[in-house]
Amino acid sequence: MSIRIRTIAPAAGPLLLLALSLVPVALLGSVHVFASDPGTGDWPMWGGTPDRNMVSNMKGLPTDWDIKTKKNVKWVAKLGSQSYGNPVVADGKIFVGTNNEKPRDPQQAGDRGVLMVFRESDGEFLWQQTHAKLPSGRANDWPYQGVASSPLVEGKRVYYVSNTSVVWCLDTEGFMDGKNDGATNEKLTGPHDADVIWSFDMIEEVGNYPHNMSNSSPVIWGDLVYVSTANGQDESHVHIPSP
Repeated sequence: MSIRIRTIAPAAGPLLLLALSLVPVALLGSVHVFASDPGTGDWPMWGGTPDRNMVSNMKGLPTDWDIKTKKNVKWVAKLGSQSYGNPVVADGKIFVGTNNEKPRDPQQAGDRGVLMVFRESDGEFLWQQTHAKLPSGRANDWPYQGVASSPLVEGKRVYYVSNTSVVWCLDTEGFMDGKNDGATNEKLTGPHDADVIWSFDMIEEVGNYPHNMSNSSPVIWGDLVYVSTANGQDESHVHIPSP
């Protein structure tokens, strides 16, 4: 399996496409992986394994593809106009961060960060979580950059850092299963909405001051989730508000 994100420029403006290449895939029954062997199935985090070695044991991956002719392309799904975090694959789903330039829900329009989830087999959109921009503006949350974190999937949970500097833990099924698995009372509980297990606001809890945007690819060791804060300078590029 090979996943690529490509930018195209239609008349209405640029957008991103998530393309899945036509190669065999054997999904593993568990997303618990060893650092030395990413296997040939799921790719549940940035780099495939906690050591971030970016090595896959898969053979025969395509070296070229064409979205227009569908050469070596299984399916294509539209994202927003920006996507910095890599897609991750786990338990038959693809998780990827983007912005909201092509909103899928009219109730959640405007500039937002978005985590989108697609079915691996056919590219069907499953659910999403969106995040409004920080009121402090581009100093902490640059316009139209979206979610720049590569998600991490462990079991039935997906972890990522939003554009608002919040660590999120979501149920991988979202509300598709009709159940609220967390202790939160979400306002949006349709089949395409996210099911929040917990969240940790790094600005409120540790005084974080993200420089322009929050970007972190979480990793798990034992029962701990490790993330970076993106803490840094203000717009002067000299002063550090929260050293």
